[in-house]
Amino acid sequence: GFLGFYRGYTASLMAYVPNSAMWWGFYHLYQDELIKVMPSWVSHLFIQCVAGSLGGFTTTIITNPLDIVRARLQVQRLSSMRMAFFELWAEERMRMFVKGLSARLVQSAAFSFSIILGYETIKRVSVNEQYKHLVKW
Repeated sequence: GFLGFYRGYTASLMAYVPNSAMWWGFYHLYQDELIKVMPSWVSHLFIQCVAGSLGGFTTTIITNPLDIVRARLQVQRLSSMRMAFFELWAEERMRMFVKGLSARLVQSAAFSFSIILGYETIKRVSVNEQYKHLVKW
């Protein structure tokens, strides 16, 4: 019944928390590096959106195995992450690290681009006019 809503909750936390934490770090890293190599006429917002997509790519590649284990645990109602991992390993071997990766990369790129477009736009619009000259975009 009610516990079905929490199936795989721990596995979800173990996949999504590192993904989110790494995503922000990679986003800032890629943004800083892209600013160095892009011509000055390129929109800063565009650079940020590309950096978000690259951050999404990177974290998706790193955390894909955790997401596969989470999905297997939830869909097949297995009793533990360990069991899900060993079942995946028995079926897929090294392919388990790339299983579903292309779909996740497409989803992550689109999601990351959209999130940064909205996030950075709202930040720009929200800054009080008297403080805009103090903000380094």
